[in-house]
Parts: sequence; structure tokens; C-alpha cells
Amino acid sequence: MSASREKKQRQGAGPSEKALLAQQQQAARKRKTITYTAVGVVIAGLVAALLIWNSGFFQARATAATVGDASLSTAELGYYYHVARNRFNSTMSMFGGSGLDNSKSDAEQMYNQEENKSYRDYFLESALTTVQQELALSAEAKKNGHTEAEVKEDVDAQIKAFKNQAAAYGYSYSAFLRANYGSYMNGGLFEKVLTRNLLAQIAESEKSKELSGGYSTDDLEAYYKEDDHADTYDTFEYSYLYFTPETVETKDKDGNDIDEEKVKTLKEQALADAKAQADEALKALKDGDKLADVAKKYDLKDSSIADHTTNVGTSGISSAIKEDLLKLKEGEYKLVENGESGYYVITFHGRERVDEATKTVRHILVTADYTTGEDGKYVAPTDEAWAAAKEKMDAIVAEFEGGDKSEDSFAKLANEKSADSDGTDGGLYEDVAQNEFVSEFNDWMFDDARKPGDTGVVQHSAAEGASSGYYGYHFIYLVGDGEVKWARDVRSALTEQDLKAWKEELGKGFQTALAGGADYLGN
Repeated sequence: MSASREKKQRQGAGPSEKALLAQQQQAARKRKTITYTAVGVVIAGLVAALLIWNSGFFQARATAATVGDASLSTAELGYYYHVARNRFNSTMSMFGGSGLDNSKSDAEQMYNQEENKSYRDYFLESALTTVQQELALSAEAKKNGHTEAEVKEDVDAQIKAFKNQAAAYGYSYSAFLRANYGSYMNGGLFEKVLTRNLLAQIAESEKSKELSGGYSTDDLEAYYKEDDHADTYDTFEYSYLYFTPETVETKDKDGNDIDEEKVKTLKEQALADAKAQADEALKALKDGDKLADVAKKYDLKDSSIADHTTNVGTSGISSAIKEDLLKLKEGEYKLVENGESGYYVITFHGRERVDEATKTVRHILVTADYTTGEDGKYVAPTDEAWAAAKEKMDAIVAEFEGGDKSEDSFAKLANEKSADSDGTDGGLYEDVAQNEFVSEFNDWMFDDARKPGDTGVVQHSAAEGASSGYYGYHFIYLVGDGEVKWARDVRSALTEQDLKAWKEELGKGFQTALAGGADYLGN
């Protein structure tokens, strides 16, 4: 083969060096473009992922706990977490406390220093306990034939009330949910937990009624006589005088500290003087002087209640005197030391089982509109508001009087017309004891002239300066006498005891465990 032919074959076999270089440069540019494009896609993906992450999308859906066969997301467990948290803050506020420090995480604030338990730990434990019970109880309700459709109307009513509350505070519904139940909460989940809660209430209520109705008179008597149970249900009548030492000043008139030893000596003398008076009073009482006269002689601050004090159950008796009081025989006196605070002189008049009958009633409530001042105190209804409430009540009474005047017709009206939360049960209140209702209601119920089937209307006003309560009219139907008080209270105690044991047993089938999503709560 000639050189020229060989050259032509080589030329025909592939690109020239110049063409090859051009191809390589083009390929390099193409690879660079692909690389930049790929990097751009990755960066865009990271930005999108970051935005989604910051929105809480992934955190809300992470598994935070398992309860039985159910997996709870962070959002779902977060609802129960914030219920526990809100309850704690509300309780602290009620008793004048400041609640949690919102500038710190719950994990940074200690609930129990000795156990090294933070408030986050405490709220998570509470959340798991609550959801365990609700899952177990709602499953029981479904097993007994109840359905979610059955509680749909009540769920919708609660959601509507929540939306109205949100609007009143200037929030959107979704923002109000997050403000109350955490940043992962949403409307769909809120409806789910409300449905579960209402089903759980059905199961618990049915079991409670079953247990309560199953105790015989012998069961009640046996429980009453066991241990010291009678001390909880009996009425105790006793008298006491309390002698306290005079206050000893620790600073002189110029504001300077008085010598500690001198102050100590003065306090000891003041306490000794109080004991001397208590000893004198004890002797006078044993000699037959009247307790009221002795109280007046020493100008005691508690003399207005010194004649006698009645308590139902020993929990109402001061712990300083309770043990000694219960050891006294009727008419005996004793001096009881209360540390450096003073001395009691006590006497025991007697105890008895509370055998007074309770009352069972139905009632319909019509409230009168009122306003709230800037101080949070109620402003009583205007005359027009009272008149409007009275007109509404008169119409309800007229409707009842125009019918067969039976308990059933009253119950039907209560379900339809009552503003009271118990209206759906026909306005029924069973086994009400003396002084457990507002005075107007109480006095009507326990009037000796009252008989089953009687009806009446009473007007009630909230206490002056109140920030809770209501104004309105009660239309009352007396069903009749209920169980005597001690038996009612024992039945309630037995029911509570056995219901608790039943729920604990039910919960054993719903074992709990935290998962990774719980890390997004309280940290």
C-alpha cells in the first residue's frame, strides 16, 4: 500500500486531530454544563427541603410514640403534651403561681430535682398516660357498638365553640389551635382527638353507671366500717379555743435590730404566757364554765366560732388537733400544743353518720346576659337583660304547664331549652345533699313542704365582685328523695376506686413507648 493511500485510509478512519480537539472541548463544556445544572438542582432541592423542614412538615409527621398497635405522630402526642402543660399553668395561676418560664425550654426547667426530672419529662409522662387511657376507652366504646358518627354532632359543636373563642381573641382558627396545642396542631387532627375523647367518655360513663348501680346496701355498710372510712363520712361536732403568743418585735422604734437573745427570750415568755392562759381556760371549762364565756374573757380572735364547729369528715378538722380530738370522749377537754404557734383547748361533743336524705331534681336554666369590666369582674345584667331572661323562662314554664306536666315532658324541655351543660341528660341532678347548690336552689329543694312533682322558679345572681359564676333563672322539678348522704358518698368512693382499677386493667393492652419524634416536644 502506497503512502498516499495509507494516508487516505487513516483520514477516512476517524476525525482529524483538529476535529478531535474540538470534540473534546465541546464535551468538556457539556460536562461542565451538566455539572453546574446538577449542582443547581441539588441546591434548589436543599433550599426546598430546608423550607419544608422549617415549616414543621416532617417533624409533625414523625413517629413520637407507640401506644398499643397505634403510632402517634409528633403533632398527635403534642396535643396531649400541651393539654398537660396548659393544665399545669392554669393550676399555678389559680393558686397565685407564675407557671413555666417561657424564655426557657421545658427541658431546662426542673420538675423534680431529686429525680432529675424536667417539666418536659413530666408532661411527656402525663401525655402518654392520657392518650393510653383514651385509646383504651375509645376502643372499648367501639367494641360496645358506639361509633364516631354517634359523637359527630358534639364534635362539631365543640369545634364551633373553639372557632368562636378564637375569633373573640382575634385569632384565626388554625393559629388558635397552634397557640393552645403546639405548632404542629391542625384542624383535622383536632377533630380526631376530640372524637376519641368523646368516645372514651361514653365508655367511662357507661362503666361508672354499671359499677355504681351494682353495690348492695351490705357492700356500702362493709366499706363504711372498713379501716377508718367512717372518719371520712361522719359529722364531727367539737369546740376549741386557740391561745397564740403576743407578737414580739425584732426591731426597735428606730428600725434597728434588737439583740437576738433578747428577742428569743421575749418569744419564749410570750409563748409561756399563752400556755398559762390556755391552762387557766382548761381548768375553768372543767369546772363548768361555758366555753363562749371563757372565749370572751380572753378576747380570742376565733371566739365567734368557738361555741362549736361542725365538720363532715376529718379532712375538715385542723391537722394540729385531729388526732387528739378523735381520742376524746364526749364532753372531755384537752390542751394541745401547736409548736411555737400556740395552744388549743379542745372538747369533743360527738359524731354521727350523716343519714339525711339527698334530693333528686331536674332543672332548666335560663341565663341573663351580663358584661365583664376591665378588672375581670362581672357587671350585673341590666334590667332589660333580666326582663329578657324572665320572658324566656315564662315561655318555658307556660309550655310545660300546657302539657301533661310529667317528669318526661320536663326532661324533654330541659334537653331543648336549658342553657346548663347537663341539659342533654334532661337537666337531671341526682342525690344532691344540703348546701351543695347555690342557696336559692338549695332552699327551694330542701323546703319541708316540697313534695315529688312540685315545680318552681328561683332567681340566682353571681356573688358581688365575682369573676366566675352566672346570673339567671332556674326552673326546678322535684323528682324526690335520693340516697342518704353517707351511702351516696360511699357508693361514689367505691365507684371511683373500682373504675380506676378497671381503667388500669384496660390500659395494660395499650403499652406505651416514646419514639424519635418526641424529641421535637419541649426541647
